[in-house]
Amino acid sequence: MLPSELFCANCGAVNNPQDRDCFACQQPLHQTTAANEPQHTALLRQRYRILERLGQGGMGSVYKAEDTELGNRLVAIKELLQKGLNQQESQEAEKSFKREALLLAGLMHANMPRIYDNFSEAGRWYLVMDFIEGQTLEEYLTSKGGKLPWSEVYEIAIQLCTVLHYLHTRPTPIIFRDLKPLNIMLTPNRQIYLIDFGIARQFKPGQSHDTIAFGSPGYAAPEQYGKAQTGPSADIYSLGAMLHQMLTGIDPSTAPFAFGPVVGAAPDLQNLLNQMLNLNASQRISDAGVVKQRLQEINTTQPIAQNSYTTPVNAPIYIPITQANALPVPQTIQNIATPAPALNPTINPNIISTPPRSTTQGELVYLYPGHTSIVTAIAWSPYGKQIASAAHEKAVHVWEVATGQLEQLYTGNVENWKARSIEALAWSPTGKLIASASNEGIIQVWQVNPLLTKISYDHHKGKVSALAWSPDGRLLASASQQTLQIWQAIDGQIILEQTVDFGMVTSLAWSPDGSLLAVGYQEAVAQIFSFDLQDTKMGHKLMYRGHHGALSKVLWSPDGSQIASGSSDKTIQIWDAETGERVSTYAGHSGPIYALDWSPTGDLIISASADGTMQIWDAQDGQWLYTHPSRNPNVFAVAWSPDGKYIASGAHSKVRVWWAS
Repeated sequence: MLPSELFCANCGAVNNPQDRDCFACQQPLHQTTAANEPQHTALLRQRYRILERLGQGGMGSVYKAEDTELGNRLVAIKELLQKGLNQQESQEAEKSFKREALLLAGLMHANMPRIYDNFSEAGRWYLVMDFIEGQTLEEYLTSKGGKLPWSEVYEIAIQLCTVLHYLHTRPTPIIFRDLKPLNIMLTPNRQIYLIDFGIARQFKPGQSHDTIAFGSPGYAAPEQYGKAQTGPSADIYSLGAMLHQMLTGIDPSTAPFAFGPVVGAAPDLQNLLNQMLNLNASQRISDAGVVKQRLQEINTTQPIAQNSYTTPVNAPIYIPITQANALPVPQTIQNIATPAPALNPTINPNIISTPPRSTTQGELVYLYPGHTSIVTAIAWSPYGKQIASAAHEKAVHVWEVATGQLEQLYTGNVENWKARSIEALAWSPTGKLIASASNEGIIQVWQVNPLLTKISYDHHKGKVSALAWSPDGRLLASASQQTLQIWQAIDGQIILEQTVDFGMVTSLAWSPDGSLLAVGYQEAVAQIFSFDLQDTKMGHKLMYRGHHGALSKVLWSPDGSQIASGSSDKTIQIWDAETGERVSTYAGHSGPIYALDWSPTGDLIISASADGTMQIWDAQDGQWLYTHPSRNPNVFAVAWSPDGKYIASGAHSKVRVWWAS
């Protein structure tokens, strides 16, 4: 199979797949032959089956593959092929590849792919990560004529600010250093992902120089063209360049450092762009959180005047040049290497796009009336196409969000399944399996399509009250009034077992990196456990006693730094996952908290209470933002969609899907 584009290993230029010589440098193009690429029938590392090649660059390829050890879940595999490189180039390429693996392994965010594995085989290095359905932002911009309306620019910018703030605020800050449309994936559900961390660096205070020059012309900040130590402000410059491009349609690589004013832009928006694109790093905005806040304030007005047109030429941006901010324009821009193209899959037609409806906050998108009793649990599929819902009845319903059509009705193994109600429900991160727990102590792990029971797990005594998948989809944690158990999803083998000390477990939540487990109890206590799967030991990390009533839910923030806990004491408390210190308390409800969920971006929380309200509030400062108009005291389940646009809530025998913003 030929790639749709062939990148020259010598200069990086894009060529047609049938070309023999590079049009730019006239050097021979080396097609990756069948003998040199992983075979579709063979398993990499005796585990990963290659399905197709998604993209090819001078340094290797990106493949779509199946993980045969975890239900054939789809993964993306990046390959580093060092053929044709001299010793120094090979060493640099290998360092960059390993750096990407190391950085991603320690990071977890809704706008970043997760890494599952990295290894070498047959002289090549491989990196296994999430397979992301969608297209690059560069492709999307091209399909839209190069520019986007403000509403789309704002939506993308807020997500980018959120993930950059997460990177920049790590204990050792991470500077992405190559923010551009080609390195951003956009899913059909409008969620963005940062990809290609090959040149990302950890910021080292006090270090004056980086070891290499890097970046993409037009998007890279001026300090990146030399070897000055780059900080968070370099990523802010790149973000500003992208915002300018999306609003004007002008590619910044055509004239680096020259940004014309955005015609029709409100003064506040233009001022923000000017501050983000300041040539002097010390005078540039350096906090992505500040940029996000400014954008949110600007969005409340009319950021772009109607019937405005793009600046016809790249006139210099209006930033006063003084001796303090004057910098030499680099003379070697053309010598900066462009990284190999990143993951570039096509849109999966099976993933739903935004329904063509009004986007008024709280407005109903769909009402699913299929249950006959009170809804107890709701779980979105990882890609947001389907919802699984359960009630005080024997069956689990799997239905399509866009139409409400019932796709599967799971009633379990007839011999073992005598449930009167489903108490807990969780969709695996792979999207292939669902685990459902019943009041009579049996957990069923079953395949969604085709419908097939994989395991009936019956090691608990009494009602199973909580259930959670590990982030990699390999393990399940489950609890009853007597024990907390961690076991393998593939065969039901128990890995760890812990006696419960504080009454019934009401909630379980794995940390985003899968290293810790948060447990909420009926006796107003929350605990965090660490565990060693090799020695089958569970260690107690900390205990939280800030509540005065039974806990209904514990949740990790998407970045893993905080935990939110809801209680019958009418409060939701956010506390530091490392120290157990309370960060804030939300007391906007007048009744016990039944359910809550953290938005995928980590900035919002929705909570449902016996007072009949569902409220959305700011996770950082606890500020109330919205109360859903439908009052119902029996909302026991709420769940944010993976893209953050919708919320599903269960009340009585119905599930409502409504706009979150």
